[in-house]
Amino acid sequence: MSTPEPVVGATSTQSVQIVLVNDGHLRKGKQATFEEEVQRAKNVRVELQDDDLDAPIEVKSGTQSIGSIADGQQVPLDFRVEVGDVDPGTYEIPAVVEYTHTGSVSFGPLDDTERTTRSQEVVRDVTIVVEDEPQFTVTRIRGDSIVAGDNGEVQYAIQNTGTSTATDTEATFKTNTEGTFFGQATGPSQSTARSIGSLEPREEEVVSVQMGAEENTDPGTYPIPVTVEFENRNGITETADTARTNFTVQRDRSFEVNNVRLTDFRVDEPEAKLRATLTNEGPAPVQDMVVRIGAQDRLPLSVTSGEAAVGDLDVGDSTEVSFTVNIPEEAEPGSISVPLMLEYENDAGDVLQPTTPLRQRVVIGEERDRFRVLRTNATVSPGGDGELTTTIEYTGNETVTNANIKLFTNDPLSSSDDGAYLGTVEPGETVTATFRVSASDTALTKEYTSAVELRYDEPDGDTRFTGSLTIGVPVSTEESSGLPLIPGLAIGALALIGGAIIVYRRQN
Repeated sequence: MSTPEPVVGATSTQSVQIVLVNDGHLRKGKQATFEEEVQRAKNVRVELQDDDLDAPIEVKSGTQSIGSIADGQQVPLDFRVEVGDVDPGTYEIPAVVEYTHTGSVSFGPLDDTERTTRSQEVVRDVTIVVEDEPQFTVTRIRGDSIVAGDNGEVQYAIQNTGTSTATDTEATFKTNTEGTFFGQATGPSQSTARSIGSLEPREEEVVSVQMGAEENTDPGTYPIPVTVEFENRNGITETADTARTNFTVQRDRSFEVNNVRLTDFRVDEPEAKLRATLTNEGPAPVQDMVVRIGAQDRLPLSVTSGEAAVGDLDVGDSTEVSFTVNIPEEAEPGSISVPLMLEYENDAGDVLQPTTPLRQRVVIGEERDRFRVLRTNATVSPGGDGELTTTIEYTGNETVTNANIKLFTNDPLSSSDDGAYLGTVEPGETVTATFRVSASDTALTKEYTSAVELRYDEPDGDTRFTGSLTIGVPVSTEESSGLPLIPGLAIGALALIGGAIIVYRRQN
């Protein structure tokens, strides 16, 4: 039994190969067939035993069964051996070999062939040599992790667990996980190297590497192999056994939009507003966040204020965002999807822009005037004139100025005083306008359709007009205040009669 490559490193788990050789000898024999049978080992089993070792060396492989081995045959066997923190030197591990073989064969021309079978157990030592050389372990510290769709610094502790000093040490980190990378998303790499310099035995160095994960990377813990190169005491560059560490990807940041409020969100509204509550659902905070309305060229509106500065937003915190848009008169009422694009910084100061927007479905309402007629009163009769009062309610949300109202009538109605100045009107305020209306003598006693129209200035200085607001003007036979209307011919006849009476009296 021999060990072709007995050298192992401290604080490592390695494969140790031993070579088992059948070197049995024949005391006496004449027939080749029986000689081969006697020299063959059968049911061979090999076990390395570490129970009596006075060193932290543990055999991880169990008993290995081989079958049979012919005389002179060599059989290689691999055993996993865990070597702890041991001093450099030579160590012997007992190897127990159990087998059976044919002890003897008796034969003759007149006799039956007889065989004897024996079971054997032999113990041989397997030699391993713990070299005086550097060895390395790499451990992730501080529980650092990466959020999907983000990147950041992850810290690792590199320790020389060997028995000699490593100089000009360099550690190369690699990732084979799809969607993960080193550096930033604009220039991703599958590996990164860190120069460590000199590491004494038991000395540790902490290094930081920038890692990132794409948005669709599944949460979980993934392996990272680390290759460490160094110069030994003779100035020769060597590569230590690959160290293995890991990193963790958390789920992508999640944001929720709720409590959506719309103001004047309808056709032909220059300052329609969309307000909503934005909540950071985690798993990480954001800094200097900005929310924008995206894909503006594909929306049936124009954005006048489409960016909301949020600032910092911790996990679980909420904030209000507000946008102002102009919905033109040619827009179609109905439901639309408004994409909200996010931009923010992570803890490292990197600017991140998720590719998937938050979509919010809103409804554009039908066009509506900001003024509506509450009631109309009139006192006019056929052939006469009278007052028409109209009470108007302002349903807008911002104060308007220089409001004017004009009356439009049709035959048999007319107006010699068809305009009124209303001035400044506050949201929710009602105003009354008075006009002078006449009805021709051919007017019937019924309600005639007329209309009023308003002109006003908005806070931004734009002048706007309402559509025609229909009103009803009643014509009735009820007498208005003042003298009744009497035809002129009847008055003249009465005067003549009176005059005749006076003349007649004077003659008497």
